Amino acid sequence: MAYQKLQGYRAWNVNKSDNTDIPNIGIAGPSGTTTSAATKQLIDSNANFTAESVQTGMIVVNTTDGTQTTVLSIENTTTLNVTEDIMANAEAYQLYDGNQEGAVLYIGTAGNLKVTTAGGDEITFQGVNTGTFFPVNVVKVFATGTSADNIIALW
Repeated sequence: MAYQKLQGYRAWNVNKSDNTDIPNIGIAGPSGTTTSAATKQLIDSNANFTAESVQTGMIVVNTTDGTQTTVLSIENTTTLNVTEDIMANAEAYQLYDGNQEGAVLYIGTAGNLKVTTAGGDEITFQGVNTGTFFPVNVVKVFATGTSADNIIALW
């Protein structure tokens, strides 16, 4: 009898977000630390976002506090306009490609799980158990509607 065997080769601690997908960690962009703060902007005077091929739709992960947002536009070589106001002065960030095919999840703490599937369906799974693998290709884990925690995405 055949059985499905999970053989993950990449893992990511999921940042639950109502606004951004799980980033494609296989395609990392620039990283750094912000040098000043402005509403809905990422500012790094040490960066050159145009030379580093930053594009709209990339996901910005604030690695200081685990929040995420999406690049709306490139203001100039050192400033990105983003969808959410998540970056303060002197916070670390990492950019990733925003396109991924979906990941299966490991649930570290039981609860409800609101996701967007790789097929685009938004659904809440009730009462997902602690220590289980969630074998659905997922592109987003929502903050609102998700009480499960310590979630790991696996590819």
